[in-house]
Amino acid sequence: MSWPGRCYDALAFLTRLVPPRRDCTGHDLGRCLPFYGLAGLCIGLTLTLPCVSVYFLLRQTPEANLVLCATLAAWLWMGLEVWATRGLHWDGLADLGDACGSGAPGERFWSILRDSRLGAFGALHLLLAFGGMWLALCWHIHAGQWLCLVTAPAWGRACALWLAASAEPREPQSLGGLTCAGASPALARGYALGALLLLCLLFFTGQITLWQAPLTVCGQYVLIRRMAALARDRGGVNGDFLGAAIQWGQLWFLLATV
Repeated sequence: MSWPGRCYDALAFLTRLVPPRRDCTGHDLGRCLPFYGLAGLCIGLTLTLPCVSVYFLLRQTPEANLVLCATLAAWLWMGLEVWATRGLHWDGLADLGDACGSGAPGERFWSILRDSRLGAFGALHLLLAFGGMWLALCWHIHAGQWLCLVTAPAWGRACALWLAASAEPREPQSLGGLTCAGASPALARGYALGALLLLCLLFFTGQITLWQAPLTVCGQYVLIRRMAALARDRGGVNGDFLGAAIQWGQLWFLLATV
């Protein structure tokens, strides 16, 4: 399959923006992993364009409060993100939060991770991540840093790729395992180079300052290393780990670039 088809499959798997192909199989998940970044950019544009429109429309109202306008626009961005992704990655973040918070060893950890019910630790992780992302988005919107909003979903999807390349899958034939099959050290290095180029673009366009670039890189490196170490300690990566990596990575990118 050509690269446009694989990019389409990545977008269909990660979002509801396009319908999946009828002949798409689980083994196509690994082949579309290299195109997660492009899919993330499509998501970023889909979320940011309505957000920009609403923000500038609200600003035209008499005696408009710019902070409130930014807050409402950020809420719209996050609402669209939940809708566009079907909440898929937020679910992974909550499940991993419950499993880690429980402190359960061995198979008990995985039983809690697979439990669809939301526990206290998962709820706390959701609140922290959602609240932090909302605040960071408000800051970016108020400062006019629109490029960060467009590229944040791409950065988050790159985090899933970096994690997949850093630890073995727990169940190779699961969705998470089939996705990890497309990861490789060479692909991870290519995405790392792309991340550095993105930070250079943000710096030269005045979106971030010089010190924010190394802060973003170092923090992201530590986050992925810790998640990979946890996965190896627990027996491997699954889809919930990858979803949590997307959301925590996206949050870190937005916070580090405010």
